[in-house]
Amino acid sequence: MKAVLFLLAFAIGLFFGFYPALHKPRPLYWRILTIIILTSMIVLALFPHTAGTFSDAIVNYRMGVKHDIPVKIKLLPETKIIENHQVSYQATDFTGSTIKFTVLFNENRTDLLQIESASSAIVLMHREGIDNSFQAGETVSLNPMITLPFIIGLEERARILYFHVPMSWIAVLAYIVAMIYAGRYLARKNIRDDITSSSAAALGTLFCLLATVTGSIWAKFNWGSFWNWDPRETSIFVLLLIYAAYFALRAAVENEERRARLSAVYAILAAVTVPFFIFILPRITEGLHPGSKGDANIGPVLSPQAEALNPLKQIILSLSFAGFTLIFFWMLSLQIRVKTITMQLLERHNTNER
Repeated sequence: MKAVLFLLAFAIGLFFGFYPALHKPRPLYWRILTIIILTSMIVLALFPHTAGTFSDAIVNYRMGVKHDIPVKIKLLPETKIIENHQVSYQATDFTGSTIKFTVLFNENRTDLLQIESASSAIVLMHREGIDNSFQAGETVSLNPMITLPFIIGLEERARILYFHVPMSWIAVLAYIVAMIYAGRYLARKNIRDDITSSSAAALGTLFCLLATVTGSIWAKFNWGSFWNWDPRETSIFVLLLIYAAYFALRAAVENEERRARLSAVYAILAAVTVPFFIFILPRITEGLHPGSKGDANIGPVLSPQAEALNPLKQIILSLSFAGFTLIFFWMLSLQIRVKTITMQLLERHNTNER
């Protein structure tokens, strides 16, 4: 199911990205579709509460994490016991397990009746020291419709993955598009192919830079500093340098035909390095990122772990991949048309001067 959703997202993004042709304006329905997909992704990524399970609370306790974590529970009021100024309930979480746990509440809690009347609730909890004993704190939400998965070690910071990961993938897509149209230019000598190739490379570098920035923000709150020279951080930095040299080359050559020819060759050679720096190098060397050498966790997209298989997480990532793909092609189409019009105006101006 996970693979089907991701493949469908890519297929939708690529199909509508190349249709209509890149040098043509995007139709109204196309723009509305893109806005709807991106808006839905942003709302689902930022607004639902995060909720975990009792098992998450147990793991956090064993890891020495002191703060409470949000747990989505369903109370069983018929087992209510009042003792020593505490109210004990039997409750189940939403992992599909039939195991029941005891949850302890203070009897002075004003939201006790609300929780009892709710079909489900997200409550901040911590383990008391015994696996089936938990102390409840603040009630986060009653009867939540949808919840994001609680990922141990990431918690609320996991939301940035819905932006960081797709940006990285779109950078790869952009560099591949730049390589394809560079090859077309060498074969056909059509200046429009050079415009498309250079525009795609520019947008790829923009998305690569955004992926670097979002990754640095995430690193600050997980690893303590914005930059740690992790293999994946180093590889993306080298990739930015490679494409910075591409734009330096274009700026240094004045002759239009020669610039296009040299840029096309460079774009093809540069794109060959992209899979190595993005997919291979970070996985064959030890590092902090998920999926590094010796790490059993292969990352949020490919991971088979339970929290990574959460249906809502799959839907958000799929919408994100489709939405960012469409916005990339929208920006690419705009840039191609702007550069084409600029080139035509310059040619007309030069003709009039003669």
